[in-house]
Amino acid sequence: MKNTHLINEIDYLLETYCDGCFIRTHLRKEKGKTFAHNFCIRQCTIGEEIKQVGTKLQGTK
Repeated sequence: MKNTHLINEIDYLLETYCDGCFIRTHLRKEKGKTFAHNFCIRQCTIGEEIKQVGTKLQGTK
């Protein structure tokens, strides 16, 4: 896959699922930005998909 395709895939996931995410917004208010960020990276299914695409992106260099 080309880098631009992978970047577009990440952008699509972020725009579709992460923008306006209720869980992320709630966690930021209640526990802070760092906690919300860690949740998104480690526990959210979309965050896991983004990490997998990012790994593919690193492998293409």
